Amino acid sequence: MYAGAYCYGKTRNERYVDEQGQIRKRIRQLPQADWAVLIPEHHPGYLDWVTYEANQARLDGNTRPQPHQAGGALREGTALLQGLAICGHCGRHLRTHYRGRNVTPGYHCAGKDIVGGRGVYCLSVGGVQIDEAVSEAFLEVLEPAGVQAALLAAQQYEADRDAALAQWQLAVERARYEAEKAERRYRAVEPENRLVARGLESEWEQRLREVDQARAELTRRQQQRPAALTAGEQQALLALGQDLKRVWFAPTTTPRDQKELLRSLVEEVIIAVFRDDYRAHLTLRWRGGQLTELDVHLPRSRPATVRTDEETLALLRRLAARHPDEVIAGILNRQGRTTARGLPFTANLVGNTRRHWNIPRYEPPQSSPWVSL
Repeated sequence: MYAGAYCYGKTRNERYVDEQGQIRKRIRQLPQADWAVLIPEHHPGYLDWVTYEANQARLDGNTRPQPHQAGGALREGTALLQGLAICGHCGRHLRTHYRGRNVTPGYHCAGKDIVGGRGVYCLSVGGVQIDEAVSEAFLEVLEPAGVQAALLAAQQYEADRDAALAQWQLAVERARYEAEKAERRYRAVEPENRLVARGLESEWEQRLREVDQARAELTRRQQQRPAALTAGEQQALLALGQDLKRVWFAPTTTPRDQKELLRSLVEEVIIAVFRDDYRAHLTLRWRGGQLTELDVHLPRSRPATVRTDEETLALLRRLAARHPDEVIAGILNRQGRTTARGLPFTANLVGNTRRHWNIPRYEPPQSSPWVSL
């Protein structure tokens, strides 16, 4: 490997049955925890093991997230929660979209429900109010008092981690004791008693495997342990809480920089929209497991400011029962009526207006082979 590590058993041969009922073979890549042998820093490499692990974590984080997972690389756009927003109704990763001339951000869920015979997004909401609420919560946390509380929480979290590691160390000691006891029992048995010796040997091997598993789990948890903050880093964080608000709203701070700062503390934001109440419920999950819940009021939909006058609509309803769109357009134009935009009516504009107001179109009578006198 490029990192100078020796590894063995990264893949596994598997058999499976295809759609035709035939037995096939395939090679499956195993996660690093399931490799048979892994010796970091076994020989000099192009880069050290820590850098290699950091690069792999970065690549995994930049990969497009799977369903029901958050993450993904930072991309352009003003949507602050890109890659962090989760649907509060179905748990899917929310996608971003932009509308209007001002490129207003919004979020929608990839899942669809059937409403009125057509697919409608499980969730679709504008992102202006939601991004503002998340920004305020983020800056509030980073105020000096909030930073101090975060430092205390980090210290408590570190103490809890130490207690958990102590428990896993005890588990390793307990597994080692059981293995040593099984070894003593195996060595104390008479060689002539082969059946008993074989059973004790199997038990000893099982205890040794449990010791290896306990050690591997302890090593994994020790590697996941976050580094403790030094006194200088704590003072820098306290100073950052005073200056971050000015930096956040500075014209030189790009949306990409804001998203980078937000991801340093926030892991995901769960959004649930309640249209009847004109509100959205946000659940912010911070790094470390803390949750913050917010209620955001959504703007109420306003009626269209440009619309066809009621007298023209009433006439259109009466004419649509007897005439096609071409004839209706001529009648309306002869009376000097115009559309909501002040344009003269055409067959296409009459059809658009009729469909918008759910006015049925004219259906000519069925032709008959009989004619009158």
